[in-house]
Amino acid sequence: MHYASPRHEQRYRNITRGRNYPASTLAALFLLTAKRKLWQRWRLAISNHGIDWTACKNIDPGWDVTALEQAALSLDKRTALQVPLCKLADPVEFPNEMLRLVIIALWMYPSNK
Repeated sequence: MHYASPRHEQRYRNITRGRNYPASTLAALFLLTAKRKLWQRWRLAISNHGIDWTACKNIDPGWDVTALEQAALSLDKRTALQVPLCKLADPVEFPNEMLRLVIIALWMYPSNK
């Protein structure tokens, strides 16, 4: 698997070690652990039961992590991807690194489960 950085790999492995999350939650955690700012926002919302998406509702994460957060929520809730295509295609709003992370997360979560 291709991580954004060694710190991303470390965060992801630490949070998933010894836990039996469904593939959709693992894909969401892959995105939430990718950026330091995003991880700081969501780390306390993670439990053995999954992600409490109501925990950080009133905190503004900033434009640079909102799209990753939306993609993670969509993957975990098993809903259609809530990131507009125009945002995915815009290299300023959604840099190639972020797009690569979303694609990897989508590969982690098979559509038939």
